[in-house]
Amino acid sequence: MENSDQEKALSWIRKRIEELDEEIEALKVLVNAMESHKASAGAEETHAEAEAPKQSPVEAGEKAPPREVKPEPAPPAKEEVNEVPTAQISIGDRKVAAIFQHDNEMKIDLLVALKPDTPPFKSFFLDKVLGDYEKRDKQKEQEGQLPAGSALAYEVLTDSDNNITQIKIKNINDQRRTREIISTIRWTIARMMEKEGR
Repeated sequence: MENSDQEKALSWIRKRIEELDEEIEALKVLVNAMESHKASAGAEETHAEAEAPKQSPVEAGEKAPPREVKPEPAPPAKEEVNEVPTAQISIGDRKVAAIFQHDNEMKIDLLVALKPDTPPFKSFFLDKVLGDYEKRDKQKEQEGQLPAGSALAYEVLTDSDNNITQIKIKNINDQRRTREIISTIRWTIARMMEKEGR
């Protein structure tokens, strides 16, 4: 009986080590994406500063309060904009996802059958990536740094066989996040396909 319990414990420990190894690898991917963005953003800022027109003494003084700018009405027929993917994700020669972006929203259509409970979809992509953005935005909402209702939110749609069909993400609020989401979903899909032997 003791041997059986020990085998179960060892099996659980090995599985947990494997999960943690995957999580570490996923976090490294995210760190690399963030660092590469930081480097390119720094270069862009330096370039923008070099090209910025010189301010007059009045402009260079204390900042005036921001002027109110009335938003222009959104163009009709928003659905038509989303018909053509703005990006595609391929693994090897296989297209695995199509990405549709408009304004502050993104839809990721999966082109391969994968279950939402296949690691590391929930543990990494939903909880660590999207969940972290959502948590930070909600904190900013509470502190008054973001308007109410503008925190990142997401929804995962599945078909009758419980395969993920689409991931909807709204209120992305940041181009850096867009790049990180695309980078991390690609890595996540690749790992999920390995797990499911596809």
